[in-house]
Amino acid sequence: MLSSFFSGISGLLANSNAINVVSNNIANVNTVGFKSSRANFQDALYQSINGASGTSQVGRGTALSSVDTNFSAGSLETTTSGTDLAIGGKGFFIVKAANTSNIYYTRAGEFRFDADGNLTDTNGNILQGKPIDRTTNTPSNIYGNITISQAPSEPKATDAIDMNVNLQSNAAWAGTVGAIGGTGTAVSAVSATSGYYPATGPYTMDYDATAGTLTLTVDVTDLDGNVTSTQTYTDVVAAGTTYTNFGGSGLSITTAPTATFPTANGSQDVTLTGYNVSSGASTSNYSSSVTVYDSIGQAHIVNVYFRKQGEDTATGQSTWEWIAELDAADSVTNTNTIAGWGSLVFNNNGALVSGGEEQNVSFNFSQGAQQNQAIGLVFGAGTGGGTTTQYPISSTTNYQTQDGYPPGVLQSVSVSADGIISGTYSNGQILDLYQITLANFSNQNGLYKEGSNLYSETLASGVAYTNSPGEGGLGKISPNSLEQSNVDLATEFVKMIIAQRGFQANSKVITTTDEILQELMNLKR
Repeated sequence: MLSSFFSGISGLLANSNAINVVSNNIANVNTVGFKSSRANFQDALYQSINGASGTSQVGRGTALSSVDTNFSAGSLETTTSGTDLAIGGKGFFIVKAANTSNIYYTRAGEFRFDADGNLTDTNGNILQGKPIDRTTNTPSNIYGNITISQAPSEPKATDAIDMNVNLQSNAAWAGTVGAIGGTGTAVSAVSATSGYYPATGPYTMDYDATAGTLTLTVDVTDLDGNVTSTQTYTDVVAAGTTYTNFGGSGLSITTAPTATFPTANGSQDVTLTGYNVSSGASTSNYSSSVTVYDSIGQAHIVNVYFRKQGEDTATGQSTWEWIAELDAADSVTNTNTIAGWGSLVFNNNGALVSGGEEQNVSFNFSQGAQQNQAIGLVFGAGTGGGTTTQYPISSTTNYQTQDGYPPGVLQSVSVSADGIISGTYSNGQILDLYQITLANFSNQNGLYKEGSNLYSETLASGVAYTNSPGEGGLGKISPNSLEQSNVDLATEFVKMIIAQRGFQANSKVITTTDEILQELMNLKR
């Protein structure tokens, strides 16, 4: 009879523990990342007794066998913070207690940066992840503290300029005419209306008295002084007459008056000026400017000038010269400096056929930057923005870009579904900095609850296995989200009622047993 007391007491204890579990679940209904628990009962050791039909067993009550955790996912709440993170599936965030080697695991993703740039939870534990190499853009093999420095990001020196322009095929010549030499000559004045002449000379004008023709001979050279072709322009002339666009040369030529016009064959020199090699500004048909960056991230203006050099009437091809020039303020010599030059050749359809590939140019920038900075200029199809053309419409820049940038100040941080933490900097660069590492266990119910939304590893849980979000069966990251408690209030209220009734029933067992014993005692009076 007395054993029924202890069976009833065991029921009281077990159901009171069940109410404790339920009350803890309800208390944490609004705790971020909380996982509800469930109390499990088991019957106690049985006592064998002899009966008329043989040996039988009588139970000794109940006991709390275990409290299991329900690790099902909670609903997600959208937030305005980019470092509020939730795991959409299996896994735990790994956090490390500051200044210790203690590692914990959590589903609560309320992370913030502390004064040292550590990404921490609400308890100051530091989130763990793998740093991403800036060169290979791949995460390292070992995870550690996620610490994002507020120091400026490093600059990148420009090493490529891509530029696509249209050069006006019928543009007026941008050169100038210099001196006219010789005595008793056939020409007294020359002016430029259009035409394409380099800065070398003088050129020769020959008068043939028998045919009455005047011939201009021009050696076309590039900016290195190499003769690329020879062109001649011929027309019949008379004394004291002006010929516009003489022989198709783009020059207006005025012949000498009758009194001085030669009666015999003769030649004279004419100096024509194309590019001024100290500056392309005054003798170019078109220019385009681009901002580039030196080795310490200082900005400089590079001016690219274009001038049509000549036309090959036999092939229909046109050649344009270009030069890349630094203004005095950007040059180490404090003077306008030509960094490089080259030629662009177009066919009679206006398509670029030569010179569009990368042209290497060397710059000496001012203010302490590394000298002889090599930059490749591309005018052709390799730019990704089309190609340079020569059409009879106004010269214009259709596309240009360069790959350098100055130092940048960190402005914001974002996290991708793959756990990549990226920094957006004031120089427009978005750099991948870390990848969050997640962990999971063979037996999640073997984890030890530390409180403060933290779990720690035990022998029962097994060793943590780690991987990147979305890999190895682990969930992906949901940024701007927090996982809510998975407590179901309706279920908890039902469990509370059941535990309450169980407690009341067991209390009745005790009082009933007491009454029976009292009656037994009353037998002797």
